[in-house]
Amino acid sequence: MSDDEGEVYAYSDDGGSDVDYAYGSDEDQDEQDHEIVNSYFEGEEFMQQNQLPEALTKMERVVAVAEERGGDDLKWCFKGLECCVTLLFKLGEYDKMLAAYERLLSYTTAVTRNECTDAINHVLDSLATASGSIVSQTYAKTLAFTEDNERLHFTTMIRQAKTLLAQEDPQAAAQVIERLHRLCQHPDGSDDESKATYLMEVYALEIALCTRTSDSVRMKSIFPKTLKLNAAVSDPRIMGIIHEEGGKLHMLQRQWSEAYSEFNEGFRAHQEAGNSRAKQCLKYAALSNILANSSINPFAATEAKVYQDDREVMAMMELRIAYDANDLPRFEKALQHKPNHILDDSFMAVYIEELRRRMREQVLLSIAQPYAKMTLTWAAKELRLTPEEIESLLVDLILDKRIKGQIDQIDGYLLLRPEGGSSSTKHGALSRWADTLHSVTGGGARQGCYSSSAAPVAFGSTTAQTS
Repeated sequence: MSDDEGEVYAYSDDGGSDVDYAYGSDEDQDEQDHEIVNSYFEGEEFMQQNQLPEALTKMERVVAVAEERGGDDLKWCFKGLECCVTLLFKLGEYDKMLAAYERLLSYTTAVTRNECTDAINHVLDSLATASGSIVSQTYAKTLAFTEDNERLHFTTMIRQAKTLLAQEDPQAAAQVIERLHRLCQHPDGSDDESKATYLMEVYALEIALCTRTSDSVRMKSIFPKTLKLNAAVSDPRIMGIIHEEGGKLHMLQRQWSEAYSEFNEGFRAHQEAGNSRAKQCLKYAALSNILANSSINPFAATEAKVYQDDREVMAMMELRIAYDANDLPRFEKALQHKPNHILDDSFMAVYIEELRRRMREQVLLSIAQPYAKMTLTWAAKELRLTPEEIESLLVDLILDKRIKGQIDQIDGYLLLRPEGGSSSTKHGALSRWADTLHSVTGGGARQGCYSSSAAPVAFGSTTAQTS
């Protein structure tokens, strides 16, 4: 008799019949239980140490023993296969990975629905940075398997569209989004508002696609539809995306105040959902806030204080402080400091020059305020710009009615006039009368001036000029 075989002993009961008792089988079962558990945790330890071949060997052993025993142990088979799939992917064994994934899906009845969903999501998450046919084949197998589970099928397609967008494949993403939209429509092609949550997820993807492809026309038609469904959907994960992309749309249209409102709402929704995009949304809110010339400090909100120690958010706070203090050197220093990563953000990079211009306008307003007359060369020296750049800034300030004055392009100075006042009104009327008279006599309009309205030739005696 071998050591591995159970020993059998015979005893006689009172009735004289023999009863056989077998020892050893329970011990063998316990040994197999221990082998499964130990192999699984040893495999996990190898995975943490990035020893992938060794981890794969352990997980394959878990699958083999659990599959042989069957019954309740099939759940270990499922867990082992889940690890094998991700390990084979990391090792580049794609054919074996797909085979293991098919086996994994065949054992879903051995686990709960939530465990099945988590395993599928785990596998798909591991493909987030992958590209090529392995991604499309894995999604094809998943979608075929989830056809009878509407919610899981829909969320898998959502995940596929997001992956394609992240991989900069807008054409393939558009096809998936179109199929998703059809799932949320009536037979006549109109939106089924009973599926408002699904629709909002689809619209969020469509808006993200429009952002990637710079299709502002399409985005303008989609965004109002999301506002109609807003009341029916309270999921902050969806609303965060909608508000963020809405803010980007307004930025594209140079509607800074509206953009700030959307980014601010997006920030709150992302934070409520625990989405890491909250930090980006807060940065964009600060950007649009400065461009809108708003006096509101976005960092004063209680929700924003969570990020006050974050390096990138601190950089945006520094920009805001410099803006409020009219400190142009400090503003530029914060902008150019590489660890702040302000210029590395592809979205923000589009608006950096406009941000600089807004800051220069703010400083120009500040230095011009005490004077009645200011030479452009002096202002250019103060801001370290050319007189032509100063003139361009002043023209915009006059057109935006942020400054009341007149530019003399010939002599190169700005004449400022006080708000209201009978003297200003009188001189303005005289100036208009002089222009009309000059035109009637054939002299044409006066040359070399740009004004917000008719302005006096000069007043006061205080002048800012180059020494």
